[in-house]
Amino acid sequence: MKCAVIHRPSEAALSLIARKVRDKALRDIIENGHVESIGICQGTVLEIIVASDVAEKTADVFAGEIDGSCPQHMTCLAVIGKTSAVAAAMDAIKAIQF
Repeated sequence: MKCAVIHRPSEAALSLIARKVRDKALRDIIENGHVESIGICQGTVLEIIVASDVAEKTADVFAGEIDGSCPQHMTCLAVIGKTSAVAAAMDAIKAIQF
């Protein structure tokens, strides 16, 4: 699974993500709240589901799916929260043995 973190994401990055999110709660956080950091993971459906569970159990973050589009479908997870919380959640995700 590929993982990356964006600290203090730009409006452009948040706009790109918001357009690819169906989950209303996640979209509201992106559009209305101050996003300090966002972790992004790309992987299989199994990896994304497990990673979202691990992230929310590890730190005070919100995890939700970023939709892809065919033919270049991407299954991605957004992990949003304070910088330290996102860092902890992403470390826990990277430690998962699939």
